[in-house]
Amino acid sequence: MRIPHYGPGDQIPPPVLVAAWFKIGDLATERVPFWAAHWIADGMDGEALAILAGMDGSDPHEVRDLLPAALADTRTAVPHEISDAVTIVYRDLARLHLADKISARELIFKVAELIENAHPARDYLDQPLGAANGLDYEWTCDHCRTPEELTKIVHGACLAQVRQQQTPHPSG
Repeated sequence: MRIPHYGPGDQIPPPVLVAAWFKIGDLATERVPFWAAHWIADGMDGEALAILAGMDGSDPHEVRDLLPAALADTRTAVPHEISDAVTIVYRDLARLHLADKISARELIFKVAELIENAHPARDYLDQPLGAANGLDYEWTCDHCRTPEELTKIVHGACLAQVRQQQTPHPSG
């Protein structure tokens, strides 16, 4: 599930978020050249970034191979630790939910998808939004908590996520 948002026209993610997606393996490689072109238009520059912006995105391996150098051109490093990348992604999801850009249901299902694909899952569960794990089942369950109750849980987890004191260092 892709959740479109960010930047001009709510479509362009910042390099730090792309670096986090790259680290956790949740990257829409077909969109990366488009984003790179926008980063150049925003004043970022570099040889790898220009090459990436000129790609068509059809070869995911080619995009992944060039992305760390292109991110370096934007002065963004891929986070060393999965937990730092998860923090960046979760904070972004929390911010989007708190800004009413994604629903509690969308957030619950995105967190479930991330955790399902995670190795190890602990880095995802040790975050405030890790509390959303398992709520995807409840959302579709007739005898579980109501959507309103689940939304309240998600809202609280989002507030905790954006207030979390741990600050990852995406530049290295």
